[in-house]
Amino acid sequence: MKYVLLLTDFSDTARNAIIYALDMLKKEDLYFKLVNTYDLEFSGSPYVMQVKDELAEESLKGLRNELQLIHRLFPKAKIELASRFGPLIEVIQKEIKDYNPDLIVLGIKGESAIEHFLLGSNAYEIIKNINTPLLVVPKGARFAKPEKIVFATDLNDFKNDEVIKAVRDIVNYFNAELLFVNVLEDGKEQRFKAEQKILSHFPNIKSSFHYLQGDNVAKMVCDFVDEQGAGIVILIRHNKSFFDRIIHPSTTKQLILHPKHTLVVLHDEVIKDQS
Repeated sequence: MKYVLLLTDFSDTARNAIIYALDMLKKEDLYFKLVNTYDLEFSGSPYVMQVKDELAEESLKGLRNELQLIHRLFPKAKIELASRFGPLIEVIQKEIKDYNPDLIVLGIKGESAIEHFLLGSNAYEIIKNINTPLLVVPKGARFAKPEKIVFATDLNDFKNDEVIKAVRDIVNYFNAELLFVNVLEDGKEQRFKAEQKILSHFPNIKSSFHYLQGDNVAKMVCDFVDEQGAGIVILIRHNKSFFDRIIHPSTTKQLILHPKHTLVVLHDEVIKDQS
């Protein structure tokens, strides 16, 4: 990993996610880009360009203030500032096309979130539409080296080696135990074959499989993470139906906006409309 995109709207939630990521990755020699977006929701006014210029000035001013705060804690961090005009998803997609970041960091607030892009359906849209690995940090989370990492799996095998490598790198980086969790759907014979196939990708990593039963997938996964005291949850978006059972607007506040669990979201297939 060499290049990390940090999203900010200058809120405490976004700042906390950035601090979390810098603390988490402090052993790495990385290059960061701190990105703020601004946009206009109206057109046809003679004052549009004036408003746009004012928003651009405020965005850049906010980025400089954020950089000062961050450098107090991480004085050696290499951070570039980027003020971008346009809708958030389009801005992220252009950054990916132009710079190909290894990781994108965003913060999410609790169930009472009323912030610019760090809540509900917008966070869901980022996770659903951006295929770069995402680090999703809930409000108030403080980084601590995870002893256990939960992997929510549909038991399907991986489609590309990059995702396998990413999971291995995360687990080995922390020397953590990998806990695979699945909501029961298939029979025992199919489960055994799937387990062996998945485990073959993770030699020399302490791993175990765990099975849950019930309809509320998001709540069951959250409860399991709490019971195990895991520090990070990994989600792979290669099976839309299973992924949407966990990451869905109706259950967002249980997992996506859950106040405890940091998520790493990986994509095992290319999203064709990302450009």
